[in-house]
Amino acid sequence: MKRVWIAKSSYILMSVVIFLVGCVFLIWPGISLTVLARVMGAILLLSGIAKLFGYFSNDLYRIAFQFDLAFGILTAAAGMVILIFPQDAAEYLTVLLSIFVIVDALITVQNSIEARRFGIREWWLLLLGSIAAGVLGVAALVWPNAANLLLMRITGVALMLDGIQNIAVALLTISHRRH
Repeated sequence: MKRVWIAKSSYILMSVVIFLVGCVFLIWPGISLTVLARVMGAILLLSGIAKLFGYFSNDLYRIAFQFDLAFGILTAAAGMVILIFPQDAAEYLTVLLSIFVIVDALITVQNSIEARRFGIREWWLLLLGSIAAGVLGVAALVWPNAANLLLMRITGVALMLDGIQNIAVALLTISHRRH
């Protein structure tokens, strides 16, 4: 039970941090990309570790963490690469984050279908949130030559939606056995 609580708490905390970074992208789109790359590298590394911890927790439903072994390793590795090469990563930061949001949204689409099968009534909230985040992630990905400030803002909103939908996933699908 304690492992699930820690996994759920870290999942929510990382989702809040992703939401807040999205706010930074939205409010201050002109901030240094190298600084943002370092911050995102650290966040991705910590998020990957949190996903790995969640995968090995004893979650009752096994919905939220079912893909977190592979996604956690990939996220942590991406975070490490960005931290090691922040200058290079800064050039592709919005593309990297867009891909992260799209993959996370696709996983949440599947999580919402699993939540429906489990009888979780709010499954459609997960589906809507993942579709909205995914659409904005795709928009940021297909318009990489858009004005830099606009692209940063689109990426910011995509990160904000990704954070919100991850919080919803955690609250609605992560459970533990009661003694």
